[in-house]
Amino acid sequence: MKVVITGIFGLRNRGVEALVVPTIEQLHQRHPHLPISVLTRTPDYDEIRLQHYGAKLIDRTLSHSTPFRTRLKRLGAKLPFYQPKETPAVQALREASVVIASGGDIFSSDYGGLYQHLKPLEIALDAKVPIVFLAQSIGPFKTDQEAQAWLKVARHSKLITVREKISYNYLTEKLGLSTNLVKHTADPAFLLQPSSPKAVANMFSSYCIKKDQPVIALSISQGITTFSGCDADKHLKAWHQVIKLLIDELNAQVLLIPHVQENYVTNDDRIAATKLLRSLDFDPRVRLAGADHSASEFKGLIGACDMVIAERMHAAIAGLSSGVCTVAVGYSIKAEGIMTNLLGTETVHNGLLIPIHQFLDTDKACATIRNAWTRRQEVANQLKEVLPKIKQDSASNFDMIAKLLDNF
Repeated sequence: MKVVITGIFGLRNRGVEALVVPTIEQLHQRHPHLPISVLTRTPDYDEIRLQHYGAKLIDRTLSHSTPFRTRLKRLGAKLPFYQPKETPAVQALREASVVIASGGDIFSSDYGGLYQHLKPLEIALDAKVPIVFLAQSIGPFKTDQEAQAWLKVARHSKLITVREKISYNYLTEKLGLSTNLVKHTADPAFLLQPSSPKAVANMFSSYCIKKDQPVIALSISQGITTFSGCDADKHLKAWHQVIKLLIDELNAQVLLIPHVQENYVTNDDRIAATKLLRSLDFDPRVRLAGADHSASEFKGLIGACDMVIAERMHAAIAGLSSGVCTVAVGYSIKAEGIMTNLLGTETVHNGLLIPIHQFLDTDKACATIRNAWTRRQEVANQLKEVLPKIKQDSASNFDMIAKLLDNF
């Protein structure tokens, strides 16, 4: 048996790492010697992250697209004996026992890459390899063309699990997929293990975080202005005011968590964090966790804080799964869906979820955060009650996949 995981941009995005690591761990718990390959855009970097997890990293390129090879391919159409060489990614897809589509929310209209994520699944289906959609937030698609393109692949899958009820209802009611095919589970990142308490304490010390003052973690997205279309200057000004509230009114220390560190400027959270530090004249009460931390290390840091405010969904999940009061700043269904799964519609809409366009209104943003701060213990108690069930739901993803593998 062999498993191939697709939908992975790369682990410079710690949210992706928070999906991939528990997926590998959970599959190996059920099939200890299962060969797992991960198709990724950054195999060299990801090898550093996954070297202890027994997975093979493969460049996700599906075709050789140089001008010479394109001409050769056209020539090959006229020469039956010519067979273009497949990329390692295509070979892995064709030889797999099961192909698992990860990625969280890549099958949507939010990022513009729907068709590139469908392509490896089409290759697998062409080779008669079963495919699974793992713990996705799917849609809602903005065009019928996109919906039909996804459905063309999805109808041939063996299993679709979704991580929140909004996607479940969309797929089963709007798109008409069977409830035998679509299952409501939870995000694998709820199973990510944080760093040890000793390591977290040492990291806090290294960032000069004091133990006698509250600490609030902020996950500020460099990419959210692109995804949501909001004004970048207004975005930074809103965060500036929020941070002033936290350090001056709440007397808190602020720890900036750059959860995504892509190697292009539109999606590297260190850039937004550094701009904010400059706007605050590098106030020592605000610190940047700027090391090349793993997702587990970031989760340990976040889990040791008194509250979390996050634009990155998996930074929010790190807080929620650690039982810490978390305010999500959202731009898509995933934030609302995942938050309401945990805490219910009323609780979420009464102060734990604020849409990005409302967040830009600093009065609304500050009022939301003051409210969450006063309710933080109440929310922590509620999370303590619901998290065991959520983690069971997350593990059920892999119980269902294990059953598929058992048929081989």
